[in-house]
Amino acid sequence: MIETGHRTDPLTQAVAFLAATYRSLPQSKLLTLLPDGRSRARAGHRFAELLAAMAQGVEERARETAPQWRELPFDGHFIVGDQIAVTGHDLVAGMRALGDLDEPVWSVEGGRVAAGEVLEAAVAAANRLRGLM
Repeated sequence: MIETGHRTDPLTQAVAFLAATYRSLPQSKLLTLLPDGRSRARAGHRFAELLAAMAQGVEERARETAPQWRELPFDGHFIVGDQIAVTGHDLVAGMRALGDLDEPVWSVEGGRVAAGEVLEAAVAAANRLRGLM
């Protein structure tokens, strides 16, 4: 269980909301196409992929070069909520292990940025996805 009152709380709350929402959506809602042409399930999976890459960038921050980004498989629309929960938890855990949010980590674009920028980007991505729900 993640304790409360931490700088990662907005992300923790957003991930919990999105994971619960995706877990409760019927197939018809998961397969509904969004304005960009993706299904709601694919949009959720893309968010989980982003969280996974962000977590990897935090975990592998000591590397000399950008990480070899791991892929998150799309194993079906019914597991997207679980993927969001797991990858979000990994990112939150990584952020909580840092001394401060100014610590450089790898961004998904391949450069180094302050961890706080990654955290803000994750919350912004969560809010965008929430707006599509």
